[in-house]
Amino acid sequence: MQMMGVFWACTLSSIVVSAQAQSAQEAQLFFDQGQLPQAHQAYTALIQKHPDDPDHWLRRGLVNSRQSQWSAAATDLEKAVSLAPGYADAWSALADVYRWNDQAAAAADAYARLTILRPTDVQAHLLRARSLVAIQDIPAARLAIQRARELGAPESTLPELPEVQPTGPRAELLNQNETDDRYKWSISAGTSRTSSGLSYANENSISIRRYGELGSIAIERLGLHRFGYADQAWGIDAYPRLWTGAYANLRYQSAPSPDLFPSHSWRAELYQNIGNGWELAASRDLLGFGSGVRIDGVSAGKYWGNFFARWRHQQIASDSSSGKGDRLFVRYYYQGDADHYIEVNASRGRSDDFNSALIQQTRSDSQGVSWYHYVSRDWGFKLTASESKDTSSAQKTRDMGLSLTHRW
Repeated sequence: MQMMGVFWACTLSSIVVSAQAQSAQEAQLFFDQGQLPQAHQAYTALIQKHPDDPDHWLRRGLVNSRQSQWSAAATDLEKAVSLAPGYADAWSALADVYRWNDQAAAAADAYARLTILRPTDVQAHLLRARSLVAIQDIPAARLAIQRARELGAPESTLPELPEVQPTGPRAELLNQNETDDRYKWSISAGTSRTSSGLSYANENSISIRRYGELGSIAIERLGLHRFGYADQAWGIDAYPRLWTGAYANLRYQSAPSPDLFPSHSWRAELYQNIGNGWELAASRDLLGFGSGVRIDGVSAGKYWGNFFARWRHQQIASDSSSGKGDRLFVRYYYQGDADHYIEVNASRGRSDDFNSALIQQTRSDSQGVSWYHYVSRDWGFKLTASESKDTSSAQKTRDMGLSLTHRW
């Protein structure tokens, strides 16, 4: 009897699913044939039976849009994205409805979500750029245009940036023929403290970065206090744009009187977008410790929804030792833009970014978290915390850091 009950339950479920699919097919057929009132009625019936299915809300939103029922279309599409925040088709349709109804600010936000879900969609970047131009957000529009250009958008399709005259105190500093160059510069200052048992180290940094059409470049000053010693280093860090979907990180760092930092260090890393949200990279670091340390790395990154993850593998070699390490981080862009994210990371072996840290001679496992947040359009901060354990001792090492950024 129990087996018969299961059989009839499965049979009834199959009948219900089949009936739902048939109803959806009929509704889509009405839509394809231009019978919009019938399509609207069919999708309304499906929504009443299955109110948590975002597909039905999307389809009825498209029907309303086709009939120029813009308010109803927006309501349906907003419901679809609330049920499925990662539904790219629904965000695309909602952004279009906003754009067609002169809601440029709302359209720009919706297209921003779409570009995260479809990072290589040229049209999404173009339409976002046009919406940003319409609301006179020139710095953001400039970045969106550059991204569309990198993805291969023809120059003839790119929107023109209007000249914006500054107001207030800044107007006295600029000629009337100049455009507003906000967000062409940023300055960051940070400090961190690393403790292990009774010992500790303090690290600080300050950098100023210039952004342009060809990429960005920064000058940095680093300081480190450890074991009663103090050291400082200066660095140049650049992110040049290359061919379509590619950019690089080039870095040179020098310590005039090296005690804790390497006397000289170089870094080169090439990033390449390969489509569908994937990004590959290869790197080489040369650090001037003694006879030199070489670090070769490969990494793979993936964007999906509001998330980004990157895995990096590194091989480390010197005259006296060698090693390897792996590092993984996952970021959640909780507001759908690059200015706000939470990151968790974990590493195993001798693996790090090596911008300023010393090479450890023992293997360690570590876990960490970062919070990056802009409290306004111009001011942001980053908080970091991590814990690691070396194989050479039972003591745990803890690190806490804070940095502030101002851009203009």
